[in-house]
Amino acid sequence: MSKLRIAIIRAGPSGLSQLLAFKQAEQKERIELVCFERQSDWGGLWIYTSQIGIDAH
Repeated sequence: MSKLRIAIIRAGPSGLSQLLAFKQAEQKERIELVCFERQSDWGGLWIYTSQIGIDAH
């Protein structure tokens, strides 16, 4: 049986909650998880840096 491949895009509040849910399901099913985040740290809206409000993209 092959693994179910799941990609989570962005590690903000929603992405982190999805990662947790899939991680818990991983114990019962064969799941391969990967999370993509463009920032150097996870957290999305929860991250405070001096760069807040500056959109480099």
